[in-house]
Amino acid sequence: MQPGATIPISWRNLTENRRRLLASVAGTAFAVTLMFMENGFRHAMLDSMVNLIERLEGQVVIVHRTLYTLAVPYNFPYRRLIQARDFPEVEETSPVTVSTRSGFWRNLTNSDLSRITVIGVRLEDDELDIDGLKTHRGALSQPDTAIADSLSRERSFGEFEAGQVSELSGRSLRIVGTFRLGINSQTNGNLIMSDRNLRRYFPELAGPTAAEDAVTIGLVSLRPGTDPVGFRARLQEALPPDVRVLTRAEFIARERDFWDKVAPIGTVFYIGVVMGFIVGCVICYQVLFSDISDRLGEFATLKAMGYSNLRLIRIVLMQGVYLALMGFAAGLVVSIMLFRLVHEVTGLPMDLTGNNPTTILTLTVFMCVASGAFAARRLLSVDPAQLFA
Repeated sequence: MQPGATIPISWRNLTENRRRLLASVAGTAFAVTLMFMENGFRHAMLDSMVNLIERLEGQVVIVHRTLYTLAVPYNFPYRRLIQARDFPEVEETSPVTVSTRSGFWRNLTNSDLSRITVIGVRLEDDELDIDGLKTHRGALSQPDTAIADSLSRERSFGEFEAGQVSELSGRSLRIVGTFRLGINSQTNGNLIMSDRNLRRYFPELAGPTAAEDAVTIGLVSLRPGTDPVGFRARLQEALPPDVRVLTRAEFIARERDFWDKVAPIGTVFYIGVVMGFIVGCVICYQVLFSDISDRLGEFATLKAMGYSNLRLIRIVLMQGVYLALMGFAAGLVVSIMLFRLVHEVTGLPMDLTGNNPTTILTLTVFMCVASGAFAARRLLSVDPAQLFA
């Protein structure tokens, strides 16, 4: 027996029984898929919560001091943006107003009312990087018009299409086009309309003067060469304490951190990943322990030939590595198919971009090797004398 023969022995032990091999790989792939899906859902939920913010133009944003998440918008007066324009570094300011609680869309199919998020923008500006908004800017200048998110949940709102007329909060509204933004855990659908139309549908957002109009996010575009971090500090010091000034990157990070660390979303999916890991450990342990039990005589023969306990354990550990690699490959393929299916059905941004397959692979290898090491303890009690008993 050559010194490097432990790898072929490991491979032969694992692949000798095809039916057992398929069952073992399927069990490991299940655990891998579970970890991928839980981690994928977590990243999809977090990405969906900042989807709108990532489409905003402007290096600096102004929000209400008490705003902790965009899902529960707090508004500040438009005059804060007017004050920000006095800085020579400011090239342009743009208001964005979001209503998540007051908008109710009437489904044309069954006449049901469902809450929908409505985003109001100033059409003269170019503050949202959304193709549908740029295409239908002219039509949105007309009264009682909006564009609808084609990724909105069809069960709640019906299928949005240009030309349809329904009701938003008891008032007639015509859809003039569609765009693609996506839903999240707090929003099943989105509409975008002009700021003038927004104030018609939600009078509570209109102040006694234009300077008092409600603004949820104030976008500040800086002149080239301006440091956003340094300017943010100066603007925060100059404005009253009822608003908070953030860079766009800080705003995105705050929103993600809220849903990942404060809200239960992140914790729930972290638990899901841990559960997938535990399930995988149990499956791998059962597979390898069963294989060792079936081959005790063979391992006793190897020990009689001079194999040390460490060398026998290496055989089992290599089986764990092979099982991990095959299970990961199968789980990855299944996960990619499920990601596509979930994206089509729910509109959530499910993909491998933020899932970090290397981390899942590392967890899978550790899961199988650790289970193998635990199962291999039985080899320590293998007695070659049993062969002649």
